Amino acid sequence: VHNNLLKEAKFSGHVCWITVSQEANIHKLQKDIAKFLPVDLSCEDNDRKRAAQLFQALKRRRNFVLILDDVWTHFDLENVGIPLRVDGSKLIITSRSSDVCCAMGCQKEVKVKPLCCQEAWTLFLEKLGCCRPQPPDIEEIAKSMVKNCAGLPLGIITVAGSMKGTDDIHEWRDALEELEDPVARQDCEVF
Repeated sequence: VHNNLLKEAKFSGHVCWITVSQEANIHKLQKDIAKFLPVDLSCEDNDRKRAAQLFQALKRRRNFVLILDDVWTHFDLENVGIPLRVDGSKLIITSRSSDVCCAMGCQKEVKVKPLCCQEAWTLFLEKLGCCRPQPPDIEEIAKSMVKNCAGLPLGIITVAGSMKGTDDIHEWRDALEELEDPVARQDCEVF
């Protein structure tokens, strides 16, 4: 979405992508948005005054897209300084939780489906950096690992990255066992 928006003349140079993440706080989010504008908030410690400055700066700006990526919990956009319904501008929120989207008043919800088996396998090989065929026993384990990721790109990328450069069949088997362990899976932030 980000890359496609950059190609549109209407939003050229006016697309801001901010990863909010689980440890998000208003101050950091304001700082990240201020960098995009650019607005100097360094001399203001009060979150409300910072929000007012950002609000005015965003309201003056025309035809921008603000992408808040990986939002874990609901927060008040006004407390950050993000105006709603500014002519020609868009706010996109990505979240793993439809409850977060609902609580933040999203007008339209688009559910992204998991990758199909072939797409998942292709992504895994790409992130694994495979330029040569794997031995059949490792390939079989790798396919089981991909299946365990249930088409979730972040899981596939994480697993492939952790196995990159590994040729030892025992390490592959151990990794598959760990991936299949429901207790270990529960503790894994990715899942």
